[in-house]
Amino acid sequence: MIEQIIIYFLFPLTVVVCGLLVWYIRRILSIMEEQSLEMNERFSVFHTFLEETYNMDLFYGEPRLKELLELIKDFHEWTEEFQNRVIVEKNDGTEEAD
Repeated sequence: MIEQIIIYFLFPLTVVVCGLLVWYIRRILSIMEEQSLEMNERFSVFHTFLEETYNMDLFYGEPRLKELLELIKDFHEWTEEFQNRVIVEKNDGTEEAD
């Protein structure tokens, strides 16, 4: 009797719940990938803007601006490294989240 309950009710329920969990985890990883790419792009744009500002005649050599530029550069490199850890490229060239 108990074996029939397990086979006909609990096993299919477990398979459905596991399928939903796999779908949910893939969805969360996809969202993380999109946000990581967006964050990387925004910092890249900000870094470019700050670098152009630093190279202007008015601000050239400003120590505080140079420190900010280095900080943004380090953070941009960290986001790229983080992105490379999160995103794994398949052999066929498409990207897949860990």
